[in-house]
Amino acid sequence: MADRQAAKRYAQAAFAIARDGDAIARWRADLDDVAAVLADSDAAGWFAAPRVPVAERQAAAERALDVDQLALNLARLLIAKGRTLEAREIADAFSRLADEHEGLAQAEITTAVPLQPDQVAAMEQRLGEALGKQITATADVDADIIGGVVLRIDDHLIDGSVRSRLRRLRRELSGA
Repeated sequence: MADRQAAKRYAQAAFAIARDGDAIARWRADLDDVAAVLADSDAAGWFAAPRVPVAERQAAAERALDVDQLALNLARLLIAKGRTLEAREIADAFSRLADEHEGLAQAEITTAVPLQPDQVAAMEQRLGEALGKQITATADVDADIIGGVVLRIDDHLIDGSVRSRLRRLRRELSGA
């Protein structure tokens, strides 16, 4: 399992370098490539294998990756530190930092019934106005929530579902 805190620290360091070099988009693409090779490919287990010499794994990464030198240095460091399987978490954390820097946010809208595209667009606009960000939303259906809506925006959860309201009511009634 990936160490989320360590991945976040690597992402923050990479983001600081990318921001200072005005190269956020390039770093985003490079880190996605690094993650694709080190963590998501069929060779991920080989890159993480401590029995294979570090120099051999680093040389293979250099051959497989066509990224900026600084991103390649990060890939080498991840191999040396035994953190190759965290490359995807690092790329995702970097992407979240870049989105925040650019005023973008991702939202997941969960309802009991399917939403029409114009309803999703209206929710994106209202959320964007409320948060001062440009929102990109995906809509999911979960009949178990019974009704209402559950919003997940970045790391925040807003649960306005009937299921949650009924659970709260049940707890209040059982405690009375």
